Amino acid sequence: MIRKLFFGTFGLVLNVIIYAVVILLAIRIVTYAYSFSYEVFGSTVMEEGSEELIPIQINEGASTDEVATQLEKKGLIRYSNAFVIRTALSQFKGKIKPGNYELSPSMTMDEMLSVITGIPLEEDSGEF
Repeated sequence: MIRKLFFGTFGLVLNVIIYAVVILLAIRIVTYAYSFSYEVFGSTVMEEGSEELIPIQINEGASTDEVATQLEKKGLIRYSNAFVIRTALSQFKGKIKPGNYELSPSMTMDEMLSVITGIPLEEDSGEF
């Protein structure tokens, strides 16, 4: 009797723990998905009002993915894949120019892309 009660209680506790972990994992995934898509389609900055300038060197033939990885490592963007997707969906696709640039954490992705492509921003840029 005690053994049956123990295993019944243990099973119930185990089920509650499994459900809690699944719910927390689902919340984490949804939060990440929202944050990632907000980076792709929103107009976010890493540090509002920052006046720091971070040097970036883009080599000849560098891919958008390589540029995005460099920007992420320097703390200018949160997700390199979001930068790649945003670039692919924008007027800046395939137009990144090699050179040395200074970018700020207070710049949006579109402002950074404008600098590294030499293409001025459109008035309604940042909204798809």
